[in-house]
Amino acid sequence: MLKYCLAAMALKAFSCSRPTKRIYRALGNTLGGRKRAKGQIPTYYIDRINRMLRIAERYGVPKNGDRLIELGTGWLHWEAITTRLFFDVHGVLFDVWDNRQMNGLKNYLEQLDNSLDKIDANNTQRTFAHKLISKIREMNDYQELYKLLGFEYVLDHRGRLDLLEKESFDLVVSAGVLEHIYVKDASSFVDGIATLLKPRGYSVHSINLRDHLYIYDNTVSRKQYLQYPHWVWSLCFENDVQYINRIQCSEWLELFRKAGLVLIEKEVEMEDLSGLKVARVYQKYEENDLRCGGLNLVHHKPA
Repeated sequence: MLKYCLAAMALKAFSCSRPTKRIYRALGNTLGGRKRAKGQIPTYYIDRINRMLRIAERYGVPKNGDRLIELGTGWLHWEAITTRLFFDVHGVLFDVWDNRQMNGLKNYLEQLDNSLDKIDANNTQRTFAHKLISKIREMNDYQELYKLLGFEYVLDHRGRLDLLEKESFDLVVSAGVLEHIYVKDASSFVDGIATLLKPRGYSVHSINLRDHLYIYDNTVSRKQYLQYPHWVWSLCFENDVQYINRIQCSEWLELFRKAGLVLIEKEVEMEDLSGLKVARVYQKYEENDLRCGGLNLVHHKPA
């Protein structure tokens, strides 16, 4: 628990002003960039590719000629670029911070190239991916990369989706992003996702509902934040540089329903809450709702 509290204090300190936030981003990108440039690709990165290929086979999207947007592309633009490896799609890479790391992208793609036999793709798709990876690894400039892929990079620090063309995307995708949207903005953000989609378009999102301070102290529960009422969390643990909204599974489902999107697929990763004293504010939720740690959603926009 000590590491948990110390990490919270450090992140709060980095959140206190614009200069400290810039320092945090610089340090994070430098240290994280070195790790991704030389480190092993996480297995769940491969899992996310296979999930997208399975969705494409089951629902017919993404397919060649489709237009997609990835929200919160982070360091590697992973969802959009790996989709582009197997389908000739065009799209937009949308983010609020410029955290791009070309060397990390190249390293992970090189490892992916050597592991294409583990990808649930056909031989034609694997050949297409191999050729495109070879071209990407020769790139040193992002503009050159975007020209090759047919992508556009959009940076807006306010995260305003209403700046983009309405009903212009066949697919909206994100991974590990929605849990970082501020609570007050979550409803309008999901409404924005629905607005961006063409009729019959698809929304595909992976949401991490776990306490992100857990990564600094694995002696605590993966949903440790359930122990604290809102005022304690806000005062002692909440920060802006690694903000999480603590929105639960049932609430995400309701936000997408209200936005007019139809749920067609839900995958849940459950966490063990034994020994955790749940705060009164969370006792209104069903047990399975509170135990939800990972949430994968596929929604469809009706015609």
